[in-house]
Amino acid sequence: MKKFLIIFLIMFTLPVFADTLPYYTNNIPKSSIGVFQTGETLNIYTEPDEKSHIIKTYDFSYKPETMPDGVFCVLLNERKLGLMYVTDIGDDNWVQIIYDKHTGAKGWVMTEDRMQFMPWRNFYNLYGRKYGLRILKDAPDEISVLHAKSEDFSQNLDKLKYVKQIKLNLIRGNWALVSAMDIDKVVKTGYLKWRNTDGTIYAFPNIK
Repeated sequence: MKKFLIIFLIMFTLPVFADTLPYYTNNIPKSSIGVFQTGETLNIYTEPDEKSHIIKTYDFSYKPETMPDGVFCVLLNERKLGLMYVTDIGDDNWVQIIYDKHTGAKGWVMTEDRMQFMPWRNFYNLYGRKYGLRILKDAPDEISVLHAKSEDFSQNLDKLKYVKQIKLNLIRGNWALVSAMDIDKVVKTGYLKWRNTDGTIYAFPNIK
């Protein structure tokens, strides 16, 4: 009984690290065109206009116990990195974001610098090149096949099986030129389809 109580107390006194990353294809809305990096405060408007109604105001502490759920595409509290899905671009540095992933609710925010909004291509070139890629857990099996060209019907070169890290070399449309060492300790290089034509994303930067 004492042993059980000790385990119980340990479980509920350990810090909670409520970081967020997408692991399944349906975690990433097909309508998303990139990500918006939040600061510590955020006003979300009904329209791309500061005179429009403020839907929501956030003050982000980046303390796991106080951070809101269902908001972020990527959240790394320790690094104070919060990224939200972008679905549209307006004039004068406005972008439309999803601020509630459960309901799909959207609003408009103003970017403060050119790096705050990153289209998928920019995002992958920055974070994908730095951290590599990982294939999402429910991606179709054929996504692991490497192609000779960035085309569906190009020659199949090899198939990734038990790779720990996929190095991103180049983004070309919906394809990524990658290199990876598989279980056989042979480096395999070819084109991997990171996104489908309908917007479904199959591979995501392995941000840490």
